[in-house]
Amino acid sequence: MEEKKEFEIVTHTVMNYLEIFVVEMTSRCPHGHDDLEIGILLKGALCLFMDGKEYKLREGDIYIINRFQIHSFSSAGEKNLVLAFQVHSDFYRRICYQLNFLHFDNPVMQTGNLYEQTRDMLVSCASFYFSALPFREVKCAGLMLEALYLILSGADCSFRNEKEYMSAQNNTLRLNRITGYIAEHYKEKLSLNEIARLENITVCHASHFIRKMLGISFQEYLNNIRFDRALGYVRDSDLSILDICMETGFSSSRYLNRMFMEKFGMTVKEYRKSGNRPEPSRPVLPAENIQKRYDFEMSSFLLRQWR
Repeated sequence: MEEKKEFEIVTHTVMNYLEIFVVEMTSRCPHGHDDLEIGILLKGALCLFMDGKEYKLREGDIYIINRFQIHSFSSAGEKNLVLAFQVHSDFYRRICYQLNFLHFDNPVMQTGNLYEQTRDMLVSCASFYFSALPFREVKCAGLMLEALYLILSGADCSFRNEKEYMSAQNNTLRLNRITGYIAEHYKEKLSLNEIARLENITVCHASHFIRKMLGISFQEYLNNIRFDRALGYVRDSDLSILDICMETGFSSSRYLNRMFMEKFGMTVKEYRKSGNRPEPSRPVLPAENIQKRYDFEMSSFLLRQWR
């Protein structure tokens, strides 16, 4: 699947400033966007990585991602469906400018009266969005505002000042450039020096920035990308170990075998011969964009099936 350089531009196709869709998520590499994102996990399980933490989402959970908040998703080993709401800031900041700097402090809602009310309001909003009723946009907008009011009234939230907001925006843009560059050049002999030159910052600054934004070091992130690509070749091709190393940027089979030992407790050759191939022993920050976003008609059908 084609990889994107991330600063995600969300296209609002049905309503101005509001996009609702159903998506099956396998992996989504670290990225950020200008829209507030709210999602309901309709089916399965999903891992959300954000602010250096991993949140394990189960069926019915609601997640909230702030504007310019770096996040990524990874499948938890089973198929999933997510009902996603992407809300442009113009949807609410024209009503209350302060909401432009809104920051929800708790990214996951799972139980309680507030959770149930918010979930029901969001599902009703999506039902109108996918309907053919006249003036459904007006009803949908009202329900979304009501859902936001519920969350604001009962959830932990704060407000950033303009300086903090601009810093978050700039950090998002910088990280998207860095991860996009790594995704394009991971096969090459890539160093932190090159990333620092790309951003016109010191190596020390680049190192601290990547660790702060991703929760892991530059080398760990690069190795994760290479390992993900290599694992795909090991599972789905007959390429030799040497050829796999050449295709994925590992300088020798020794380094690839070391990562397989760390994650599986076995070498590449042993993994290939294993009849019951294990999954990685610890979560790996997603390095690819693999997702299936359903069109309007199918999203409507899947939502009706879930309800």
